[in-house]
Amino acid sequence: MAAIDSYPDPYAEENRAALGVLDDFFDQVDADALFTDDDPKRLLEIREHVLSALRHLLVRGRSFLETTRGLDWPYGAPADRKAGFVSLARNSEDSSIRDAAFRFLARLPFPGQWEWLSRAEKRLADDPEFSALFEEERRKVARKIEKKRQKQFQLRHFCQILKRPRLPEEKGILRIFSLYYLFTDPGLLDEIGRDYLLYVEPATGVLYRHTWLRAFSRLPDPCLFGLGGEGDAAFLGSQPNILTTPLSHGDFLEPDETPEPDGAKRWDVIFNGTFDEMERKRHDLFLWALRQPPLAGAAALVLGRGEDGNVARFQKQVDRAGLSNRVTVKANLRRDDVYDLLPQCRVGVHLALYENGCRATYEYFRADVPCVASSCMGGMNPEIFNPMTGKAVPDGELPKAIAEVLRSLGDYRPREWFLNHSGSTHSSRELNRQLRAIFADLGYDWTEDIVPLGSSGASRYVDKAHYERFRPQFEDLLKPFRSRPHLPVASFVD
Repeated sequence: MAAIDSYPDPYAEENRAALGVLDDFFDQVDADALFTDDDPKRLLEIREHVLSALRHLLVRGRSFLETTRGLDWPYGAPADRKAGFVSLARNSEDSSIRDAAFRFLARLPFPGQWEWLSRAEKRLADDPEFSALFEEERRKVARKIEKKRQKQFQLRHFCQILKRPRLPEEKGILRIFSLYYLFTDPGLLDEIGRDYLLYVEPATGVLYRHTWLRAFSRLPDPCLFGLGGEGDAAFLGSQPNILTTPLSHGDFLEPDETPEPDGAKRWDVIFNGTFDEMERKRHDLFLWALRQPPLAGAAALVLGRGEDGNVARFQKQVDRAGLSNRVTVKANLRRDDVYDLLPQCRVGVHLALYENGCRATYEYFRADVPCVASSCMGGMNPEIFNPMTGKAVPDGELPKAIAEVLRSLGDYRPREWFLNHSGSTHSSRELNRQLRAIFADLGYDWTEDIVPLGSSGASRYVDKAHYERFRPQFEDLLKPFRSRPHLPVASFVD
């Protein structure tokens, strides 16, 4: 068999440059040379360059990072050096060095960064560096709201009451599964947090750059974040008043929506990813894998939602790659149609740079389709890829791994694993156990379990009657949003 080509990393030059910036920075820190020249302008430039390099490596450079320093390095290297910065920020006799060390602690992803950043809000709110940062945070939230096609949302479109409050002895539990940036509006979380403990599921995980999420760390009670990725969980778990669980989104997939597979297979491989985010989903990597010798002749189905122009752009990529006779593209299908197609495929492939408990992978498992995933992907729980469900491998090994799974389909039992270990019933029960333990630690009563969680639909309730059960609580929850008419939340919940 011919050799597999090396994947032509589109970010090779940027990867090397970003790694060089970080190496230079850590070398200066280790040599006690960072603050020998305490010129504020120079140190600000260093912070900005380091943050830019981290941003690149933690997103676009993940495959390169995995094969060089390791995926944990961007968080681990600052953690190893935190004590030195803290000592300087607290004990240096030179006030300029104390100030500079403080700024590094507040800007870079050291463990507990949000606590330092919150202090900076009080001490340096008018400082050019931090006022620009806080203004950019506000602009990010505004841009996220503006980008939404839908301009008015109902509460059930982004949050779900799991347990009603019985104050003061027992708080309720509120799940936030979308539009979580709305809750950074000043004072909103304070009002909601008086009645509810929050369980938050960021759609694509949490990178260090999502510093505006620190608003959730300021509540009287801890906030629980659902984060599939180990890096995300470790970073957020180091922040004040934040707890984490690997349960999120796809873990709560309803178990009974996929028909029993009938054995008829039309495609060897299926790839499901939005055409509006092809850079993050890495459609180009999938097409590269199909062109390699181990997958010669493999027929593929590509699904996804997206604008017509982006779907057409991908079809042109397929044509240019010479794969038109092997790749079938189906866009913007109804969910039920997707479920009908999944059992007609042999192996699923998932290659996104970043996710958080991605639903598509669990849909493969439920349909009895094993999955091969990129091991550099952030935001997924690596434990779901196991001898029953599939493999997670480095990018360069994808063609070989997919071919191996195709040859040994009988060795995999993904649907059996899903029905016994995942899905709404199992995951809701486990989340209930974790939340009950948190309530016990906080000294709250627990007289009622949470209702089952789903992973789709406007309200995410598995039993629609539960939405009606909590209608009075939704009416009360709407009040703090009504007092903030600039937020795109409609004045009704039906």
